[in-house]
Amino acid sequence: MHESLAEYYDLRLGLYDTCLAIIFFAIIYIFAFHFKKSKISKNPEYKYFILGLTMKVIGGFSFATLTVYYWKGGDTLSYYKAATDLSNVLISNPIRGIELLFTSIKDFDVTRDHFHPYAVDFINDKDVLLLVKITSLLNIIGLYSYGTTTVLFASISFVGLWMAYSNLCKIYPKFSKHLLIGFFMTPSIIFWSSGVLKDTITMSCIGWVMYSFSNILFFKHKVIISILLVIISSIIIFILKPYILYILIPCMLIWTQSHLKNLIKGSFIRIVLVPIIIVLFLSLTTLIIRDISAAAGKYDLNKVETTLEGFRSWHGYLAKTQDQSGYTLSSTDFSPLGMIRMLPEVLNVTFFRPYLSEIRNMPTLIGAFESVILLLFTLYLILTRRGGFFKLIFYNKDIRFMMIFAISFGFIVGISSYNFGALSRYKMPAQMFLILALTLIHKLTPNKHFIKK
Repeated sequence: MHESLAEYYDLRLGLYDTCLAIIFFAIIYIFAFHFKKSKISKNPEYKYFILGLTMKVIGGFSFATLTVYYWKGGDTLSYYKAATDLSNVLISNPIRGIELLFTSIKDFDVTRDHFHPYAVDFINDKDVLLLVKITSLLNIIGLYSYGTTTVLFASISFVGLWMAYSNLCKIYPKFSKHLLIGFFMTPSIIFWSSGVLKDTITMSCIGWVMYSFSNILFFKHKVIISILLVIISSIIIFILKPYILYILIPCMLIWTQSHLKNLIKGSFIRIVLVPIIIVLFLSLTTLIIRDISAAAGKYDLNKVETTLEGFRSWHGYLAKTQDQSGYTLSSTDFSPLGMIRMLPEVLNVTFFRPYLSEIRNMPTLIGAFESVILLLFTLYLILTRRGGFFKLIFYNKDIRFMMIFAISFGFIVGISSYNFGALSRYKMPAQMFLILALTLIHKLTPNKHFIKK
């Protein structure tokens, strides 16, 4: 192997990439404009459709630029380089290429397919392989341009999140402008969920799951399609980041249970049926999580301490050797009581750090400013709403679902990241739901919204 890793990662966003990306975005923009025009009369939130798409594409291209010229490597370029090799096979030998697209990681052998040795070493697990397959197809559509492939990734992420945003706006039509912040106006979220990354796809899938559940629960339409979307999105999340499902599925079932409970009229019937519903949903959640865990490989719940220790060691190493901002926790006791003790410190790390004094690189700077704003906004709501802050969380099922997800997922990523660069990516789902929950708490009037909505 004569080529160094630096030479392998040597990629430029030249005139071809930039111009082609602009052309692709213009084409997508034209379709988006006409789609918005067809929807806006019945869906007022579509006045923000182009803005949301634009923010995602800007985030994606910003990420691509930093990847090429600042980091000069990393997982993103590894995905793209390996995907380019697969794209070449698909073009030169379509039958073999299609065969590889449907090959599992266990049987994925490309020694005779002119894959670069670095790519062969990189494709070492099913999550990597799936993203390489997705990227290879988008790379062909994008005419072998890293810039256009990024635009397509950003657009895919946008569509899933937009569907969730649109349905949430139908539940809270007066707050469409404010809900936009959590989905499309938080810098770190649009930055880390718009490039060639697993996070881009998983965030889109989370959006589709939320959209589908709200279709079934609130709007009672497109039920069959929504069930299929939940299944497909869950499978993709399971392959790419199965630990997301450990929190997402129970929270979605809690959301469902809360909705069903509110549909039950009559005190006696409620007293009899509600405990039965809760027991059924707890049993269903346990069975689902057990089955997911059994097939999750390194993310098996029985291996959680080993996996977390591996994450902690690796991210700690990066913090020491690659000038990444690291952090430590005062305790790593994973017993139930130990985790309860750790909760305040871990949530502080996840949502309110890095502090401005902990900045060591440009990406961390964005996260630090966001953390300060989020901390001040949270304190403002607690101090001004007082008891109303917690009453809204308790009584409003949508806020309750978002808060449970944000706290649970925020805890998991907080105890596993150990550097703020990784944490910025991992915490995106929790951060999004926390911002959405705080936005609703801010906009809803407590005295009128202690409704079991």
